[in-house]
Amino acid sequence: MPEASLDRDEDEKATEPPPGAGPPPPPAQGVPLPAQRVPLPAWLPERAVPLRREALWALAAAASYAVTLFVASDDLVFLAIPGILGLVALEVAAVRYVLRRPSRGAPAPYATDGSDQKGPVHFLYAALLKRYAILVLSCLVIMAVPLVTRVSYLIPLMGVGLLGVALATVFWFDQLRWVRQCARVLDVYPFEFRSPVYGLELWRNGRRVLVLGYGGLESPDMHAREPMGHPRWPDGIAQGGWFAGDEVFGGVLLVPGTGELMCMQPLEWDEFEQWRKEAGEERRARAKRAGLDLHSV
Repeated sequence: MPEASLDRDEDEKATEPPPGAGPPPPPAQGVPLPAQRVPLPAWLPERAVPLRREALWALAAAASYAVTLFVASDDLVFLAIPGILGLVALEVAAVRYVLRRPSRGAPAPYATDGSDQKGPVHFLYAALLKRYAILVLSCLVIMAVPLVTRVSYLIPLMGVGLLGVALATVFWFDQLRWVRQCARVLDVYPFEFRSPVYGLELWRNGRRVLVLGYGGLESPDMHAREPMGHPRWPDGIAQGGWFAGDEVFGGVLLVPGTGELMCMQPLEWDEFEQWRKEAGEERRARAKRAGLDLHSV
C-alpha cells in the first residue's frame, strides 16, 4: 500500500521554470499527452526524515544478542531462536538505513540546471561506494572482535558480521542497478525542462508515481525509482524538473537544487505498446540504447 498520496490542487497556479532554465523545448512528437486538460500543480512537501533510532536499535540488538547465548544451553536452547530472529531483523533494518539514509536537503555538489549529464551519476556512484565501504569495514571489525579477544560468548559476532556483509552487498547491487539505468539514459537523451510535476503516490524504497506537466498537458503516470531509496519527495519537485528520455518509453528526472535523480517508465506500460510500435525506428533505437525498450522500472 502507498505510504502517502498527494492530490492535485485545483486552486493553485502553475509554477514557472527556475531562473536561468530558459524556455523548455516541446515534448517528443507522438507522445500521448492528454489534450484539453489543464491540471494545476500540488505543492509536494518534503517528507520528514525519520528520527534517529540508533540508541533504540543498539539496546534491542544487545537484548537479542544476550538471548542468543542460550544456544549453548542444554535445556533452554530454544530460547535462542527469538534472539537470532531479532538480530537478523535488526541487521536488515540497520543495513538498509545506512545505504538509504536521506540527505538533509543540502544543495547538490554538481550542476542541477540540466547542463551536467555526468555529475549526478558520478556523485551517486561515489556516495554508494562510501556507504558500502563503511558497512563492510564495520562488519569486518565485528567479526574480528571474537578472534582477538578469544572470548567464547562473543563468537556469535562472527555470524553477525558475515550476515551484515551479505546484506550490504545485496542491497548495494540493487541500488547500483538503478544508477546504471540512469547513466544509460543520460548517455542517449539530453535534459529538457518539465513543469509542473505532480506527486500522486509515494511508496517505500524510493518508489513513487508522478506526472510531468508541460504547457497544460500531462505525461502518462510515471512509475519512478530513486536509486538511493529515499522515503520522501524531493524539495521543490512540484516546481518542475529536468527530464531526459521519451515519455512512452521512460527516462530520467533530475530535481533542480537538491539534485535527486530518478529513473521512470509509464506506470501502465502495456497501454502504450501501440504508441511505442508507431514511434518510428529512430526513437525505438534510441530507447533500446538507453535500456528503455523493455519494462524494467
